[in-house]
Amino acid sequence: MKPKTWKVCFFMAGLVLPASCGAWRLAVGGGLLAGLVPGTALGWQFTGQWTRSTYAQQRWLVDANISQYGTQATASAWRERGRETSLLVFWEHRAPFSYAFRPWIGIGGGISHYRLDDRQLLNGAGYAIASYPAIVKNDGDLAIDMTVPLTSSWSLAVTAQTGFPSRISTVSMTVLWRFW
Repeated sequence: MKPKTWKVCFFMAGLVLPASCGAWRLAVGGGLLAGLVPGTALGWQFTGQWTRSTYAQQRWLVDANISQYGTQATASAWRERGRETSLLVFWEHRAPFSYAFRPWIGIGGGISHYRLDDRQLLNGAGYAIASYPAIVKNDGDLAIDMTVPLTSSWSLAVTAQTGFPSRISTVSMTVLWRFW
């Protein structure tokens, strides 16, 4: 087996094993990511979520994300490509707004690892005038989330997080499919 295949096998085992060990439930999905890096960034995100109910209408949520995004250069920001991996833990409460609309709303925190590549400063005509080395950052995050169940297997999750000390902020919208 090649080393890349091993990484995929370990990643898949990491997704499935916690869910198969008791009351934890696993959902996976993908979606869109928007952020402020110091410019505006757009990209995609893959998410794995494990939930465990505790008391009536309350639960823990562990959220693991892999994302990639790109920014457009402006007068005050670089053009760059970023990759992020994060692990967030939320305490969620079921909010009974109405009989039909009962989302899970949570607050939490976690850690993020960023890598910013292909950093260039452009002039007014769109030509690169300077290139900068890649940056690697690790952050502590504060986050809020809302998960809206659509059916028994499908849900929509919206998460907003900001990191310290880099102050990188992201908002993601993910469609999730629950395994069990």
